Amino acid sequence: MKRQAALQPGSQSPADRDYLFVCLIAAGIWLVNGLWLRMDSRPPVWDMALHQNYALNYLLFLPGSDHPYWSFSGVYPPFVHLVIAVCWLLFGASTTAAAYANLPATLILLWATYELASELAGHSAGRWTCLVTALIPYLFWMSRETILDYWLTAWVLAGLVLLRKTHGFAARRCSLIFGTVAALGLLTKWFFAVFIGFPVAYVFIRERVWKEGVRLTNFIGAALLSAVVAGFWYIPNLNLLIHYFPQNALVGKLEGEPAALSFQSLIYYVRLLEGYQLFGLLFVLLMVSCFQSLRRRLIRDAGFVGVTIIGAWLTMTLIRTKDPRFTMPLLPLLALFIGAYLASLGQSRPAKVLRLSILGILSLQVYMINFGVRWLPERVVLLEGYQGSLRWDWNLYMQNYFGILGPPRDEDWRLQEILSGVRKDAIATGLRPNVGLVPDLPRFNVSSFNLYARLLKIPVGVGRLLLTTQGLYPLEAIDYVVTVEGDQGMSWTTQENRKVNQLISGSKIFLLLQRFPLPNGDQAILYRVARELPRRNQ
Repeated sequence: MKRQAALQPGSQSPADRDYLFVCLIAAGIWLVNGLWLRMDSRPPVWDMALHQNYALNYLLFLPGSDHPYWSFSGVYPPFVHLVIAVCWLLFGASTTAAAYANLPATLILLWATYELASELAGHSAGRWTCLVTALIPYLFWMSRETILDYWLTAWVLAGLVLLRKTHGFAARRCSLIFGTVAALGLLTKWFFAVFIGFPVAYVFIRERVWKEGVRLTNFIGAALLSAVVAGFWYIPNLNLLIHYFPQNALVGKLEGEPAALSFQSLIYYVRLLEGYQLFGLLFVLLMVSCFQSLRRRLIRDAGFVGVTIIGAWLTMTLIRTKDPRFTMPLLPLLALFIGAYLASLGQSRPAKVLRLSILGILSLQVYMINFGVRWLPERVVLLEGYQGSLRWDWNLYMQNYFGILGPPRDEDWRLQEILSGVRKDAIATGLRPNVGLVPDLPRFNVSSFNLYARLLKIPVGVGRLLLTTQGLYPLEAIDYVVTVEGDQGMSWTTQENRKVNQLISGSKIFLLLQRFPLPNGDQAILYRVARELPRRNQ
């Protein structure tokens, strides 16, 4: 038996080198993100702008405010908004600085992915799993977007690592740390309970935690800790959430998503996994890796991994409202199978060539989704998929995600110009600087307008102008209207927009002030609502 050589002073252990490897991958992701952010000038889209608005609520919070702290982030838990607010304190309030809030999430995610994969399949598998996770197209896209699900993915993986380290809640310190991470996960998004609940139940039953006083005490301590910390936000918002969840469940129906107990619902997230999260090559590699990993038992405690994936997957399938973001925390777990398989191939020349070829193709794919490859088609559809408000296809690859995520663009959506125009006219006429916005486009919507107004300190309020049975609402509360010729946005939120535009353009009540050409080829039109102008002091 060979004796291990002692580490020389200043030398690194294998574990230290692996942690450096994890940090270098995170640095690579954010080098790409930094370049991308410098090249892109567009405002953030719907939800991203909404969450930045909530972050501003915390940034601008003053003691003695009329609004309680738990209402600042609406129906969403506040953790990500608070992190964005901290980034703004450090780097200044801007849409670019908001993206920096995901940098620590990237480090936590990749560290946790490496730790979990190393424990379940070995250090080589840990490195490969970490690398594959970093190259997953959808995760890369989301790493710079201000959504809750990227941080949620990081906390889910960290929670799984710490759950393993509790050894069935036998270790008190790790149990309490797990409870703390669980609280942070719940304060990020309520879906955390879905992703962590099944593995916790699996460990609880397998280890018969209820039969040992120490384990049961540690389990209760972890549960109470997470409940108390998360309860500071959930308890005051309980009534709000009780009304929100049933309303949110109707969104999927409005979007035309398939009924929960249907074949299309059953395969929905498989289609999204192949066509929008991994793409064709990585999906095929995943299928091969799952088969080989299970056949050759490359993953220790496969039951733990299987329960975590299947439990959350089925839960998400049964929820009518669906989106690729909702299953994002499962992507690093699926990458575990790929990492275990690639590590098992050995060090033969064919194995090295295969791994390098896969790595090269995935790296090219990452470049393609971030900066575009002009000599390739925008996307290659293998098979047309389910049609709701959007059509979800089986894709070989795609260079952008519905024109929202993808290569950077230098585009001026005229938000600042429109807001400044409203402010200038309101000062001149004495009218209220309140705007009714008709379209609901990705980068031309209420959340994006209000975010820019607040960041640029332009005192203009923007809300949707809708057609109701009583007429345009809330027409009495606004003195300006903005419409767009052409595309109006998602059909399920803009069904009546054509009628609204016709009413406005055909009425003498609305006085056309200015037209603004938009990057998509359409025109935005600013109207003043014709009312008797306020009398000015002589």
